[in-house]
Amino acid sequence: MICIAQQIAHVLQIENQDLPNPDARISHLSMDTRKLIHPEETLFFSLKGSMHDGHSFIRDAINKGVKNIVAEQKIDNLPSNVNYYQVPDSLKALQAVAAWHKSRYPNLTTLAITGSNGKTTIKEWLYQMITDRKVVKNPKSYNSQTGVALSLWQIQEDDQFGIFEAGISKQNEMVALEAMIKPDIGLFTTLTDAHAEGFTSLEKKLTEKLILFKHCQTIIYNGDETLIDTIIRQIYPKKRLLSWGKNPENTLFQVVGQTLTDKQAYLTIVYKNQHYEYIVPFTDKASIQNALHSIAVMLLLGIHHDEIQKKLYSIRNIPMRLELIFGTYNNILVNDTYNADLQSFRIAMDFLDQQAGMRDKVVILSAFMQMGMTNEEINQNIADIINDHQIKEVIAVGEAINSLGKLLNKGISFQHADHTETLLDKLSKYPLQNKAILIKGARKFELERITQALSDKAHTAILETDLQAIEHNLRIFSNHLNGHTKIIAIIKASAYGSGSEELAKFLEFKKVSFLAVAFVDEGVQLRKAGIKIPIIILNPDINGIPEMVKYQLEPEIYDLQQLEELISYLGNQTSNFKIHLKMDTGMFRLGFVEEDLPQLCNLLIKHSAQINIQSIFSHLSSSEDPQDDTYTHLQAKTLVTYYAYISDKIGYKPAKHILNSSGIIRFPEYHFDFVRLGLGLYGIDGTNIFADKLEKVHTLKASVVQIKLIKASETVGYNRRGKVTKDGKIAIINIGYADGLMRLAGNGNFNVRIRGREYPIIGNICMDLTIIDIGNDENIQIGDEVLIFGKDKPIEDLANACQTIPYEILTRISGRIKRSYINE
Repeated sequence: MICIAQQIAHVLQIENQDLPNPDARISHLSMDTRKLIHPEETLFFSLKGSMHDGHSFIRDAINKGVKNIVAEQKIDNLPSNVNYYQVPDSLKALQAVAAWHKSRYPNLTTLAITGSNGKTTIKEWLYQMITDRKVVKNPKSYNSQTGVALSLWQIQEDDQFGIFEAGISKQNEMVALEAMIKPDIGLFTTLTDAHAEGFTSLEKKLTEKLILFKHCQTIIYNGDETLIDTIIRQIYPKKRLLSWGKNPENTLFQVVGQTLTDKQAYLTIVYKNQHYEYIVPFTDKASIQNALHSIAVMLLLGIHHDEIQKKLYSIRNIPMRLELIFGTYNNILVNDTYNADLQSFRIAMDFLDQQAGMRDKVVILSAFMQMGMTNEEINQNIADIINDHQIKEVIAVGEAINSLGKLLNKGISFQHADHTETLLDKLSKYPLQNKAILIKGARKFELERITQALSDKAHTAILETDLQAIEHNLRIFSNHLNGHTKIIAIIKASAYGSGSEELAKFLEFKKVSFLAVAFVDEGVQLRKAGIKIPIIILNPDINGIPEMVKYQLEPEIYDLQQLEELISYLGNQTSNFKIHLKMDTGMFRLGFVEEDLPQLCNLLIKHSAQINIQSIFSHLSSSEDPQDDTYTHLQAKTLVTYYAYISDKIGYKPAKHILNSSGIIRFPEYHFDFVRLGLGLYGIDGTNIFADKLEKVHTLKASVVQIKLIKASETVGYNRRGKVTKDGKIAIINIGYADGLMRLAGNGNFNVRIRGREYPIIGNICMDLTIIDIGNDENIQIGDEVLIFGKDKPIEDLANACQTIPYEILTRISGRIKRSYINE
């Protein structure tokens, strides 16, 4: 992964451009100045995104030591030692560099995976199973236009097999991915209508994805999927097409038997006229299909059946994303314990930085399984990453990582244990209180046991927040906005149940312009957690003025008395304190009305040295309701009128805004300077216009804690409201109305999901527990996960059952429910 600057100039076809240092070493690619490891050897790409322009960070990159910059715009007054590559398109330049790097290794056999689901799982399973050669892959789910480029840059001289997944969301994206990867083998997983808004039909979506296999010699797929089989045969009639499935006409193998038990599946296939049986350690349809895809690749690579069975039975459904959970002793834990390689370690460390706030950072890690590198080389790379992230303490497990302590910066405490069991025995002796702890390791070390030992077990029901879904929704709304409009992210009521501190850190990292919370103490909490971006207080208490001034919080001002008290507190000092003026344009809640404006303006003019108006805004009463559109337009027109009057009087033009999530979607003419993104950020669309584009963020899960037999003559729960029509079984789950599962969901009004099937709530919901009618289902076990709502079980269904709205469902979720945050 090392080249020189002159080679990059050649790749980017700008050889005539003078480089002050053509022999400069380049070993890293970056698009983010917050993630620089060796800046002097980094090639920085100034990419334009939906929320920010990388050109704005060129000076920051240079100040941090970057000596090689790729950008689309001419930059004046560059330091004389910086190599500057001006290109028409920075993204295409990044992809060109990645494609060139891949081309330097012609002996690398490459498998590319695409499809709607299963890409990351199959890639990770194959990475675990293929042990007879050195394998390189995407870290996590780095399968986008930029993610694939960064993944390909990892390829090294001794890599023998590459596994790269590629994902697209709209037409004309796959051409660039294919040009970078140029795979030898293609694998197509499944085809669904998920995220199909960028395509006119499923056929168009499939055809676009299949562009990835343009130069493949061999393509693997499930031949029982008729549309996939038909289109692949039409597009690539001369390629080697290896299909599998139940149909005897499949060309690689036929699945002739499938038997499911509680915990595993027995699969029988016919391959080259011979019967073979494989045991798969799961029973759900998706995992079985992923396993069969993996078997197909292993057979193609010539791996013996006994070895395939051995590897296949050892795999597990593993978490593909970083998980942030709360630990004992006020810790936060970043759990990433299913593999250990350098690229995923960098990603995990960046996430630790993002979430640590004011806590000291600790890393618990095992020896890495980085084939093709010596222990000394691996440890030096690990040390370089740790040294760049202000870590206070490192605790290492495994003999191969014992020498790491000698490579760490002075001041980093280093502890070592030969085995995980030893570390568990000593864990209580380490000073881990109030820390942010990354737990990162290869699966063989079972560091998930460390996570379990440190995690808060007070309540096993959990609300999971998908931070990547937050980012996706943010991007969807950003792309819908006018170019100059910025976003105020609404995270009041503990970010609608998600936890405001954790979400605020993520949104700040994603460079949202403003945050808004309801009360002063929420803003103070965020400042104490290290949040630095502007914070608006939507319902400021007069008694909180000292805290707002101290912590630079920006209050909503909505009446004259409130403004006068603020002015009185500020006195005659020239403080330039920032405020936001709320106008009542017909909601008849908080806000200035028309008759207030003359006196308001007089106060603002008189005290202009003390007060600076950041924005003038209002609130729509029914932005999601087409029947009230005439009233909505009237409200917007009223705000514009009030704004014109105030800005004319005070002599400058603050920002203005009126739209919430539904308004952003339905009224682009009123995007103005800011919009306020609340429920839409969490994947909930009151208009149902963006519903298929957004991703649900929250997953609420409980567990089965007991199973009982019940007869049709018996009754269940308080007031004997629960009745069954025949003999069967009930399951008790560990969530109740004190946790936020409203009592209206009881008595058959709502179903929960266990092992992919729906089961009704029977009887009244109790304070801490809920009872489920599971009939005569023999598969359900104590400890099984119970889904209340999630990605494919909409929260809206629970809201409808409880005769309320998703807002109330989310904000009712009790603080005793554990919170978990997952990230790619």
